[in-house]
Amino acid sequence: MSKKFDEAQLNQLNQVKVIPRDYSIPSLSECEECGNEIPQERQALGAVTLCVDCKSIAEQRARQYR
Repeated sequence: MSKKFDEAQLNQLNQVKVIPRDYSIPSLSECEECGNEIPQERQALGAVTLCVDCKSIAEQRARQYR
């Protein structure tokens, strides 16, 4: 029973792991996919290369291929 609990905890931790964002890398002002302008608020996050719409599409595609 304890082993199953440990495995379940590890699986849950692996699902919520987040890679820290590198704020030292500047964001683009235009989306590298569609060329639309990236809002200043989003650029402030650092290392942003896609607009919200393109990022959403990329995340949906990534979920499909898991």
